[in-house]
Amino acid sequence: MNRGVLFYLMIPLLLLLAVVQSTAASHWQLGGVKPDLVLLTVIVGTLLYGGRSGILWAFVGGVAVDLFSSGPLGTSSLAMMAAVLVVSIGHRPLSRYNPLVPLAAAVLGTLVYSAAYLGLLALLNSMNWFDRDLPFLEAMRFIVLPALLYNAALMFLLLPLLNRMPESQDL
Repeated sequence: MNRGVLFYLMIPLLLLLAVVQSTAASHWQLGGVKPDLVLLTVIVGTLLYGGRSGILWAFVGGVAVDLFSSGPLGTSSLAMMAAVLVVSIGHRPLSRYNPLVPLAAAVLGTLVYSAAYLGLLALLNSMNWFDRDLPFLEAMRFIVLPALLYNAALMFLLLPLLNRMPESQDL
């Protein structure tokens, strides 16, 4: 099994990025949205090493994000795992060296993550477990769409680094 150094450093990296995302990333806001550093790292890891590892990383990264946010614990994990299920389709049959594959993974991953996260918040709100009213369509338009563009732009900047990483050899 040929695993790169990123595979073994992924969990500490996700924990560090969760701290950075909740603190310093507010200085990198564009259009009122922050970059989803943990989500993008999980997407890159999933494209490199597949869905099995991506699910674990999404769980750990989601819990880390929830620990540093005011949201309910576990919602980011579930939403990130849903995004990994969609992104993992691009691990084997599609070549990540095609620039459209990582960009599409970033766009679809962000869309699925955001929709799942907002859906989980709406579900918890309807059960009176999370008392914050967040209009779904407005949030999709004013938060998710700019975040989607921001994450796609960051993934575009990561393409040269992503193309230098070795392919996973596990089956």
